[in-house]
Amino acid sequence: MLTRWFRRITPDTFKHRILLSFLLFLLVPIALLFLYNFRETEVLLQRNASDKNIEQLEGIKNDLVDLMSLVMKTGMLLEQDSVLRQVMQEPGNYDAINRKRIVENKFAGIENSFFLTGATVYYTLIDLKGNAYTSYAPENSLNYAAISSEDWVQELKREGGQRYIWKPNDVSTVVRERNGDRMLSLYEVMRDDGLKPFAYGRFSIDYEEWFAIKTTGGEGEGTYFLLDAKGNLMLQSDSDEQVPADVTTSIVQTAQSGDADPSSKSIVNNHMMYTYSKIQELDGYFVKKVPLSLLFEEVDKQKKRFFAAYGAILLLFVLLTYFISSTVTGPLKLLQRKMETTVKSNLKAKLPEQGRGEILALTSSFNSMITDINDLLERLKLEERQKQFVRFQVLLGQMNPHFLLNTLNTIKSIALDKEEDDIYEICVGLGKILETSLNMEVDLILLKDELVLNESYMDIQRKRFGHGIELRYEIRGELEYALIPKFCLQPLVENALLHGFGQSQREGRIDIRATTRNKLLILEVEDNGIGMRKAQENQSTRKRKSIGVQNLRESLELMFKNQPSGLVLESTDEGTKVMMHFPLLLSKPYAKEGITDVANIDR
Repeated sequence: MLTRWFRRITPDTFKHRILLSFLLFLLVPIALLFLYNFRETEVLLQRNASDKNIEQLEGIKNDLVDLMSLVMKTGMLLEQDSVLRQVMQEPGNYDAINRKRIVENKFAGIENSFFLTGATVYYTLIDLKGNAYTSYAPENSLNYAAISSEDWVQELKREGGQRYIWKPNDVSTVVRERNGDRMLSLYEVMRDDGLKPFAYGRFSIDYEEWFAIKTTGGEGEGTYFLLDAKGNLMLQSDSDEQVPADVTTSIVQTAQSGDADPSSKSIVNNHMMYTYSKIQELDGYFVKKVPLSLLFEEVDKQKKRFFAAYGAILLLFVLLTYFISSTVTGPLKLLQRKMETTVKSNLKAKLPEQGRGEILALTSSFNSMITDINDLLERLKLEERQKQFVRFQVLLGQMNPHFLLNTLNTIKSIALDKEEDDIYEICVGLGKILETSLNMEVDLILLKDELVLNESYMDIQRKRFGHGIELRYEIRGELEYALIPKFCLQPLVENALLHGFGQSQREGRIDIRATTRNKLLILEVEDNGIGMRKAQENQSTRKRKSIGVQNLRESLELMFKNQPSGLVLESTDEGTKVMMHFPLLLSKPYAKEGITDVANIDR
């Protein structure tokens, strides 16, 4: 079934089969190999881009952490500054202008330390004596009571509260030209050497400005986002870009899942790669969004170039395949038509030996084959004529035995009329022998029929020589229907009479046995005559040599060619025994119309 299906989908012509073979086993595997290599390249580029983005986000995060550390250090410097501490603890010792100048000078000195960070820090300090100071121009005039009532001051004043508090998305009170009112603020309780509070400070980082500076790069590098702990958007480098809700959910869940390293990872969603890095200090996330098309831009260009070149090569290959195959199939089709013409002309015409290479060799071989076929046909015709001639000679040769048989029947009738019983019986026995010999179409007969011929032969010999030689049989009932070569026992019985007993009239016996062994029929003819040695001595004085045994041996070899068969002579204590063997062939009897005795049924 599979073979029929394969033949059904396979093209019929040699040219198309060549093309299909090249496409399936050469061109398609090459295309698949290149596609696989492109895919592996894309995976590698995606992995490298993810690593690079993670490294970049880690760098931005570290800059933010360093900035936050620097802010904390400046708070400690302000706390440890003795002049500032004295102004905060004893404001009555200074007039308002002088206090303001001293504090602003301290702010200015600290701001110089942020020159290289690219970030602006805004300071707000209030003492416990009703004074407030800022390093910037506030939106509203300073009001100690209003500032003291703000949440950050109340949080620091709360008993048991923390000394340092980081507040993302803190409300800005700074007058700024650009939009944006969110800052990252550090709330700090400033204490003296006795750990008693003497002031409260709020140090606010303009991290929108810092974020814009850090995420500004070359075009096509992607979009940056800052998310809070719940995945809400805090900052973004491009106002037109967003982080899908399913991506933010995946980021939060992955970071909180307890994986071995959930702090930095990449997620691919809708042809976009989102790389994020968790900021433990802010309990938020830096996210970078990069289109995969941007990553695979060069690969896509290589794909287009490859498939353009591959398509051109494929087209050229198909054209060349058709051209090359046509140079083979064209002459073959022409040769096929000429062969058909030659066959129709009874193999009398030969092909013109044209062309070159394999086509010329094929044409020459075909012409040689035509010559050999014609020679063979002539030999077959000659052999057929010879066979007809031999058959004619055989028919002529049969005319004399038929004439003898007819003459014998005439003699038998005359003997019957004249009551010559001996002559009549001799004629009957000889008639059976002649009838069997004239049946040229039968080579094998039943063993029981061969025994009848032997009895006829012995009757003639008894009438001729008047001896009392007895034939005895040792044959099982079923072996009577064994098929044996015609006249295979008669020559052996004749040899026993001629060589074992001669023409003497003494008594004797000839035993005929039939047995089986290993699917072989064993026939034995044993006499109690003079024996082989004395018979050979007598034979040397005879004028005509006996050829019956040798002919029988050759007949067995021809009839049972490539099968076990043979004939052996050996001396016994009383005379001579001849054994021959050949394959056992049984022709079992059958019943006809309820008759079980089938010995005489006409078959």
